Amino acid sequence: MTDCATDCADDRQSDRKIQSYQHRLEAVPNSFMAWSYLSYYLAKAGRYREAVGAYARTLQIKSDQPRIWYNYGTVLDRLGYYSEAIRSYRAALVLSPSYLKAMYGKSKDLYRLAKYHEALESYDQALAFRTDAYELWYGRGKVLTKLQRLDEAVESLQKALTLNSHAAKVWASLGQVLMYQYKDAAAIRHFDKALELAPQDALNWIYKGFLLKRLGLYEEALTCFDAAIDLEPTVSRAWQHRGLALINMGHYHTAYDSFKVALQCQAYDYKGWLSLAWTLEKLGEYEQAIEAYNKSLSIEPDQSFAFYRQARCYALLHNVHFAVEHLRRAIALHPENYMPRAMAILRCAGCKPKCSLQPCQRHRNKRYRSDTATSGTSLMTHSTFYAKPISAERNSQRSDSLGRRRLTLRKTTAPQSKTAR
Repeated sequence: MTDCATDCADDRQSDRKIQSYQHRLEAVPNSFMAWSYLSYYLAKAGRYREAVGAYARTLQIKSDQPRIWYNYGTVLDRLGYYSEAIRSYRAALVLSPSYLKAMYGKSKDLYRLAKYHEALESYDQALAFRTDAYELWYGRGKVLTKLQRLDEAVESLQKALTLNSHAAKVWASLGQVLMYQYKDAAAIRHFDKALELAPQDALNWIYKGFLLKRLGLYEEALTCFDAAIDLEPTVSRAWQHRGLALINMGHYHTAYDSFKVALQCQAYDYKGWLSLAWTLEKLGEYEQAIEAYNKSLSIEPDQSFAFYRQARCYALLHNVHFAVEHLRRAIALHPENYMPRAMAILRCAGCKPKCSLQPCQRHRNKRYRSDTATSGTSLMTHSTFYAKPISAERNSQRSDSLGRRRLTLRKTTAPQSKTAR
């Protein structure tokens, strides 16, 4: 309540200041001071588009003030105009080469634009002026992660933690790097610390759940995914990973329901359709599985795994012609993986085909689209999906929990998604 009252008071003060400087500009249209303060209070009030125009006018009157260029850059940042913001920060740095805030702003925007080598150079330049700013080490660590320089990223993020051990985002970013290095136990400890500092961060619950799932701790992983869903019911990744954990536990019906909700949250997701298809296949619904694989292939064509699974479905439906055709497509993409498995599928179809399974020239030379799709990369290894089922009673409890969450999903307006790290 206190924070809300403070915010309202700040808004009223900003409105009064805006009106005051607007009146002053009516009397003195080219007042640099009035334009600069008007720009500032418009930005503070969240009126960023108006603030952009006001800052542009301010800089027309006087363009030798680095603070104005920096503030202009921050407003452009808010509107997502990162290239323009970088130009403003650079203008500020021309006037004041040691302006640390401008260096940091420029570095962040270069990262946002995926200009990682330039961003790293920018962070290093900033650290040459000041080494005790944890945000600089943190940003540098994220850039190094994108550049796949993981050992250096760990060092940079650890340096950030020595400067500020209470920053949840740094613990989480270090956890991600350790996850990429397959140091799962250490990564989980870092996500635990991040969640201790920021328990409302759904993304960190998803990361922790993913790591537990990778370690085969499916019950604990489900608890994490459920926590993420409670915080943000419309995050498809949580529903997706929840379904994968349930598949590993042998709960195919509940997994199917989870994948359906994931696709309600994000329909244009080839992994979601692939997972749904796999579940339908496990349930013996081969025709529906083929349709779901086609949906996945229509989004992400070159998936050899999807073609291979379709071939299995056609074989189980005793449709030899389509089984052979889809095997050819899988083999055309990854012959080393799928040629050895081909005869097992054809024996499943109850046939001894005389035709060759070697892909013809058109499959070698171009993407060959299927009914509504084409080929592709494997989403998951087959071994991941086989695990000992748990009791029917727990499966029923999971289904009841899913029902309550789906009701929550229908009643909930989709929140603003958090920025992926």
